[in-house]
Parts: sequence; structure tokens; C-alpha cells
Amino acid sequence: MKRNLWILSALFCSAFIIMYILVRGAEPDRIVAGVSRMYNHYQLETIDTIAFPGRVSIMRANGNDIYGYVYSQKAVFRYNTVSQQLDTFFNDGVKPLSIVTRIEISEDGKMFYLFDETQEHITLYQPANKQIDSTGIAAFLTRKGTQLHFKDSTIREFTHFEDGGLSADGFFVNDARYQFYVSFYNSDIIKYDVSKGVSQSFQTIDQSPPINIAVPTGNIYSRSPKAIIINSTATADAAHLYVLSYVLSQDAIKSDYRGPAVDVYNIADGKYTGSFRLPGFQNKPVLQMAKCGDTLIAAYERTILRFKLSDQ
Repeated sequence: MKRNLWILSALFCSAFIIMYILVRGAEPDRIVAGVSRMYNHYQLETIDTIAFPGRVSIMRANGNDIYGYVYSQKAVFRYNTVSQQLDTFFNDGVKPLSIVTRIEISEDGKMFYLFDETQEHITLYQPANKQIDSTGIAAFLTRKGTQLHFKDSTIREFTHFEDGGLSADGFFVNDARYQFYVSFYNSDIIKYDVSKGVSQSFQTIDQSPPINIAVPTGNIYSRSPKAIIINSTATADAAHLYVLSYVLSQDAIKSDYRGPAVDVYNIADGKYTGSFRLPGFQNKPVLQMAKCGDTLIAAYERTILRFKLSDQ
């Protein structure tokens, strides 16, 4: 039972907390940073609005297709932006999976990797011929983080977590060359160069320090009440990493803006390049983001909004 709770917590952590705040009308604890964001570099233009048959907890995009995993239906749905058609891409009829905690797509779009609850087993799915296979974790960073080889107090493997611990601390973002580990609770981001097997780190602009996010409870760890989420989701393209941050910067305090901002970082050197704010939609939080070409895609519960993202 405890193991299942940790799995669900790792997958929906930020979404649950945000929805609790919205339902109860409470104001969450927020990190306040002594920086002001720059909003003069990026511009958003709404393209369309797409309805999905449930809360989208994982989202990916490739070409003209948007893929969203709806946990309540144990299915991955696909929306084609050209035909504007929604269909079921993967469900128990293809292969029964109790839960999907992560989805990755090969660079050519022909192979899909669906991670199980432990993230130690991956289902390979080729939709063109409906072929199913499986593999280990060699190609991807996972919760145990054994490939990182990065000695840092913010990347901790709590041995009493059955999944290795990393899933309770943050999440992974993958692009063609790099894989990123983004912490929920502090400013450190780990960049792993797949081809070279080298890890580097850089920090988000808020410079939030590590805090005690877990406390021992018997033979396991539980989440510390001191833990404050600052980074809730992220996505990447070949040049930039886009991080949805709930840190309150000085410009937000002055304008009394309480929503999140998307902070953009150059992948090559980790430098901050600017920010933008996603528009609200029916008082729903942004749960997931994806980037495809010049399009940024955001999942608001059951609704997905597509935006054209351009440099000014």
C-alpha cells in the first residue's frame, strides 16, 4: 500500500498539491526570489484548444501528434493537429499496464518507451506494426539515477524508498541529445550528455537552496512538511529547456501576480534567456508541457492548449 502511494505521489505530486490549493482556496507556501524575470524575449499566441477524455498526467508531442496519458482510463490518447481527430493510441488492449509513469519517444518517432511504476522496466511499442518488446533502463536516466555519477546533496538516493528515491525529489526531461533531472524543491538541474556519458549541473534563476524534503518514518521515508514545490514540470527542444516555476520573483510581487512562469534556459550553457507566463484557463493549473517545433503545448486538466512560441 505504501509503495503504491509513493508511485502515485511521484507521478502526480505537483498536480495534486495545486488542485488542493484551488479547491480549498488556500494560499500555498511560496519561495520568494530576489530576482526579476525578463518577459521581453518570448511571445505566445494561442492556436487552438483540445479536449481530452480525462486528466492528462503525462504529455508528449511529435510532429503533428500530441500524446496524453489519462491514468483514470489507463490509456494513452493521441490527437492529430491536422485532422483534429482524437483516438486511443495505447491501452490494455495493446498490453495491460497497471500504471505508466513516464513516456519517451525516439527521435524518428517510430518507437515509444512506456515506463512502469518502478521505472526499471520499459515497454517498447512500435505503433506502425503494433509490435511490443521490452528493455531495461540502459538508454535512460531513471529514479535510481545510477548513470548520473553526480555527487551532490540534492541528488540523494534514499535507500528505504523502493523506487530508489529520485522520483520523490523531481522528474526527468529528455531530448535528442540530453536528459535532464529537474528537482521539485530546489534550483539544481542535472544535464546528462547521453553520447558522452557526462553529467553537468546548472541552476535556475531563483537559486533556491536544497531543503530537507524527506524525514525517516520507521523503515521508510515520508515527505517533510517543509518541502515547497518550485518546479512543477518542464519540457525541452534542441536548444532550450522550459521550466514551469512557482517561485515568486520581484516583478510578480510588485504586480501581485501569483501564477507560475515558464523560465527558459539555453541547453548549451544553462544560462537563463527569458520567461513568459501561460494564460489561465477556467481556473485550472498547468499540469504538463511539451514542445514541438515552434509550438508549446500545455495540459490544463482535461484540456490542452496549443500556443505558437516566438522570439521577439
